[in-house]
Amino acid sequence: MRLVRLLAITTLSVSSILTAAACGGAGTKEVEMKGKDPDLATLAGEWEGSYTGNESGRTGPVTFSLQMGRHTAEGTVLMGGETPLKIEFVSVEGGQISGKIDPYMDPNCSCEVETEFLGTLEGDTISGMFTTKVTAQGMVQTGTWQVTRK
Repeated sequence: MRLVRLLAITTLSVSSILTAAACGGAGTKEVEMKGKDPDLATLAGEWEGSYTGNESGRTGPVTFSLQMGRHTAEGTVLMGGETPLKIEFVSVEGGQISGKIDPYMDPNCSCEVETEFLGTLEGDTISGMFTTKVTAQGMVQTGTWQVTRK
């Protein structure tokens, strides 16, 4: 599994799963899903799970939903269980899912951060990693996430 620059994901629209070792701020919204129809079809359904930041210790829920025939998804990633993060886009190809979250303010450093994520679909589970970069300092934090189809 390769690590990709993550920044956002709002439900991962199938990919909205993960991310958020730092914090954020938007909410549930439709997220653009990039990929071929057969790849997107493998992500159809309702997904629930969580993320954990290695350095930050933050955890939170991740949910998303993708319907067949749509190239958008809906979902949420909550930082600290309360602050919703806005997913910018999600891409899927050959069972690999990647995405980016809109830049957001991390409450620990009161600074802007960017998060990107990457995951792999296996059966009814998507699991992967995310990286969060503190923009001003260039510091990078990592974490893991996983969602399961309901």
